[in-house]
Amino acid sequence: MFRVIASAVTLTLLASAGSAHYNMLLPSKPWAEKGEKVTFTYQFGHPYEHELVDAPKPLRIGVIKPNGLREGIVASKSLMAIKNGGAEGKKVVVWQFDYTPAERGDHIFLLRTPPIDHGDGITMQDRVRVVLHVQTQKGWDVPVGDYDSGLDLWPYTRPYGLLPGMVFKGRILWLPFKDAFEKRSLDGVDGLHVEIEKYNPKPPKNLPPDELITFRTKTGPNGFFVTTLPESGWWGITATTARGMKTKSIQRATHWVHVDEKK
Repeated sequence: MFRVIASAVTLTLLASAGSAHYNMLLPSKPWAEKGEKVTFTYQFGHPYEHELVDAPKPLRIGVIKPNGLREGIVASKSLMAIKNGGAEGKKVVVWQFDYTPAERGDHIFLLRTPPIDHGDGITMQDRVRVVLHVQTQKGWDVPVGDYDSGLDLWPYTRPYGLLPGMVFKGRILWLPFKDAFEKRSLDGVDGLHVEIEKYNPKPPKNLPPDELITFRTKTGPNGFFVTTLPESGWWGITATTARGMKTKSIQRATHWVHVDEKK
């Protein structure tokens, strides 16, 4: 089993990489009807503060359909770079694509970023996951990779249809290089720090202390973790690990989870 040792070198790398910058892959709505067009937006920056910077073009975007079929998105003409609101009114690059589900069930979207330079020779590469729910609960818990190796976050709690204060449980996995359609061996990652942060569609007028912006927990045996999501909205749950200290290469896995308002 692959285990992360929290050495002083690793912690220094993670701190200097600016872990508060996250990749956001968000649909225009968490629920959809069969045949209803949904727009997805990929952006990069501080989710809570809504401070955005230019997002790089995704290396890969794929969707796992309820029937198990996979479809690529990046090569689609639907993927477009647009300018959107950043900090202090500055326009930044974000990426959008449209998706129309042709069947009921849960559609799992997986985005892979290129290595992003964070300075001092440190690069960070992310795997981002979000589920679009379409009318019936089918397929949200499928353990899937992104056509290559890397860190992955597998939900044990359904990542939609949650209410404020409900608990979310997940598992952090390390996926080895395998064929995308081959049954994989999945190794849990223990002792890993997990960060939880809410996305605000507009910059808040007043910011709370840092400890109330980004929450943190750790994985236990076999990579499991538990957190509580206290408010409605989109929540990004991110695990980070360093691989190959000589090259200062960092990998992260993020799952975006939606919490509904209480009726």
